[in-house]
Amino acid sequence: MSSQNNSGLQYDKQHAVTIVATAAITACRFAGYDGSHATSAGGVHDAQGISETDADVGQAFSAITGYSGLVECSEALAFGDFVKPAADGSGMAAKGTATENCGRALGATSAAGQKVEVQFTKHVHAV
Repeated sequence: MSSQNNSGLQYDKQHAVTIVATAAITACRFAGYDGSHATSAGGVHDAQGISETDADVGQAFSAITGYSGLVECSEALAFGDFVKPAADGSGMAAKGTATENCGRALGATSAAGQKVEVQFTKHVHAV
């Protein structure tokens, strides 16, 4: 099932979960298990999915967990780059590595603030 938002970018949502926001959530960002934007801190801060809508504290929102979704980038990304949540806690996509990531870019961006389709995977940390 392909989906499309108003920016014209394609993505393929195959599964989602409902999360209750514990902090203000912005659509198209990595969302953590704890209900806030995901970080690379591990545990409940790992990316559980990609937020589909904005949410205020206490509101439920949907997060894509299966195949792909659109994520706003904190920097330029190339097709195939590993991605992870940005270090600033915004939930935006930043360049990752094979040992620190939660997905792969299925497109490219030239600047921060642009959206890219991300193939979402289980959050991986270096050991």
